[in-house]
Amino acid sequence: MALDTYANLKTSVADWLWRSDLTAMVPDFIALAEAQISRRLVQLGPPREMFGRSTATITGEFSAIPSDCMYVRSLWLSGQKIPLRFVDDPEKIVERKQLFPSEAGDPQVAALVGTEIQLWPWTGVTASYTAELTYCKRVPALSDTATTNWLLTLHPDAYLYGSLLQAAPYLKNDERLQTWGTIFTTIISDISEAGRIGRMAPTIAMPVKVGGTP
Repeated sequence: MALDTYANLKTSVADWLWRSDLTAMVPDFIALAEAQISRRLVQLGPPREMFGRSTATITGEFSAIPSDCMYVRSLWLSGQKIPLRFVDDPEKIVERKQLFPSEAGDPQVAALVGTEIQLWPWTGVTASYTAELTYCKRVPALSDTATTNWLLTLHPDAYLYGSLLQAAPYLKNDERLQTWGTIFTTIISDISEAGRIGRMAPTIAMPVKVGGTP
């Protein structure tokens, strides 16, 4: 059976487990696999399909980030020539606000606070900004209505072995845990490495001669 849709993936997972009584549990195995795949790819280096951008109008010191955001790569505000500098700890902005409560002008720094981005300074700001956010997205969840995504299309083996790996503890199948885990780890590593090469593709395809022209 082709691993090309959510329904076919659920059937394949049940077939590989040799269990026809897990209809209610297979969606959980798939959802757990999606969560782990997103985390692993962020750690190893995500492929380009995980990068996206979002534009919004900023009207306050705090603004919501996209719900599928794993981490932020850059944030540009209209009228500024460089992206905002992110601090690694929100407390640094709190400290700056205490030390310089009257600091004004366009926002210069940003911090991630939970599900929001905080910009500073914001004292006396009455204008709004158009912001462009570049960020890493989690793998889109499959469902009965969202029947496919880029990961299932390009890397169905990641879904299959990721789901089997999540099923092993539930089934108390310790014998398969190591086998499926090893295969799954190799697949994720391959996806990450292929993504790294893909991001370098223009450089690889068009080498530049030293001291000359391409």
